[in-house]
Amino acid sequence: MIFKLDRQDYQKVRSLLPATEQIYNRTVNAIIDGVNRGTIYVDDPNQPKTALVDVTGISSLFIGDPHNKEFISSLREFIDTQLKIDTYESCEGTYFIAVLSDETWEKAIEEVISHRDYEPDFECYFKFHPDPFLAAKSSFKQLPDGYSARKIDAPVIESDPDEYLSNAITEFWYSVDDFLKQGLGYCIMKGDEVVSACLSCCVYGKDHEINVETYKEEEMNQGLATAACVLYLEHCLQFGLTPHWATMETNEASIRLGEKLGFEYDSRLKTLEFEF
Repeated sequence: MIFKLDRQDYQKVRSLLPATEQIYNRTVNAIIDGVNRGTIYVDDPNQPKTALVDVTGISSLFIGDPHNKEFISSLREFIDTQLKIDTYESCEGTYFIAVLSDETWEKAIEEVISHRDYEPDFECYFKFHPDPFLAAKSSFKQLPDGYSARKIDAPVIESDPDEYLSNAITEFWYSVDDFLKQGLGYCIMKGDEVVSACLSCCVYGKDHEINVETYKEEEMNQGLATAACVLYLEHCLQFGLTPHWATMETNEASIRLGEKLGFEYDSRLKTLEFEF
C-alpha cells in the first residue's frame, strides 16, 4: 500500500534524500519544512523507505529506494486513482508529471505508466550569474507609457481585481501571509490592473526559485516579464538571496528569457508526462 503522510510527519522522509546535494533537494526540503505546498506519500508511515513527493500543481518527485517492490507494485493503481483525485482537489490539476533523478527511477516509472500515452521531456536547471545580468539590464526595454512596477505586498494583492496574484501565490504557498513572510515578488501594472509578475514559488533558506508569468496574451512580448524579473533579481542581489531558474526543455521562450537575465544552463532531469 501507499500512505499519505501527515504534515507533521514530513520530516521522516528527509533521510531518504541523497547525501550529496541534488537539484530536487531544495524543493523537497521546502515541502518538508512546511514552507511550500506539497503532499508526501510513502510505503510505510512509520519507517518510510520510498516516497512520492507531490509538488502541488507542478510535478511528482521520487526519493528513497527505487527497488522497493511493495511501493512500486502499488504505484500504478495509486497514480490512476488516489493521486488523480488528490491532484484535482488540491489545485484542479489534470496532469501527472514525474521528474526523475536517475536512470533507475526512470526505468521504474516507465514501467509503472507503460499503459499510458506519456510524453518524455526534460526539466532544465539554470544558475544565476550576476555579472552578465548587470551588464545587460540597461539595454532592456523600458516600460511602455501607462505601465508601472510594484513590489508585491498585501495592498497590491488585495487590490488585484482579477486575483492573478493571489491565485498564483496559493498555487505554491499555503497562504498569502506565508508568501509575504518568506517569499518575494514584483509585478507590472497597467493602471490598476496586474498584467505580469515574477515571484518566489519555492524557498529554502536563501534559495528562491522563480515563477514568472504575463497574464494576458495581448500584453506579451513587450518586455513586461523582463522588467518584473529585473526588479526581483536586483532585490536578490541586494539582500544576498540566490535565485534559481527551472523550465522545460521544450519551453524555448522561458529558456531565452532566463539566459537574457544572466542564467546559465547547469543540468537537466528527465520528465514523463500524461493527462489523467
